[in-house]
Amino acid sequence: MPPTEATLARLHADYASSAYRFAWSVTKDESLAQEVVQELFLKLARDVAVITTAQSERAVIFTLTRNLALDALRRRSTREDAMERFADESPGWFLPAADAEAEETRAQITAALAALPEEQRSVIHLHVWEDLGFREIGELLGLPTQTVASRYRYGLEKLRAQKHTLV
Repeated sequence: MPPTEATLARLHADYASSAYRFAWSVTKDESLAQEVVQELFLKLARDVAVITTAQSERAVIFTLTRNLALDALRRRSTREDAMERFADESPGWFLPAADAEAEETRAQITAALAALPEEQRSVIHLHVWEDLGFREIGELLGLPTQTVASRYRYGLEKLRAQKHTLV
C-alpha cells in the first residue's frame, strides 16, 4: 500500500539527513550516499508497510539504509576504487574551519574515520552522530550488544593510535 504524501514527507523530514550521513559513513562516497537515500525513499514510497508495521521507524530506516548502502558497494568493481574516490571528496559533516589549523584537524579526523573498517566506522557513526545505544545498534545491524561495544572500542583505539601518529 503506497503511503500518503504527508507520511512520506514526514519520514523524509525526520530521517533523510540521518540516513544520508549513515549511508555516507558506509559508502564513503557522497554521490553514492545520495543514491542510497533516494533508493530508500523510493522503496518506502512503493511500500510504506515496511515501516508502519515496525516497532521502530528509526530502526527500519537505518537497517534499510545500511542494506542499500552495502548493496551499492557490492555493485562497485572494487573497494580500492571507492577509497580513491573518497580521498578526493570531502564530507559535509563538519562546518568549514575558521583557520588553517582547524581545517587541518578536520581533514585528519575525516581521514582517520575513513581509514577504519566499515564495521567499526558504522558503529562509531551510529553511536556518536545518531546517538544510538549499543543495544539499538546491535538490533539494527543484527549483532550482539557485546560485538557492537567491541567494534566501538576497537575503532576508538585505532583513532587514538592515529591521533598519536598525526600529532
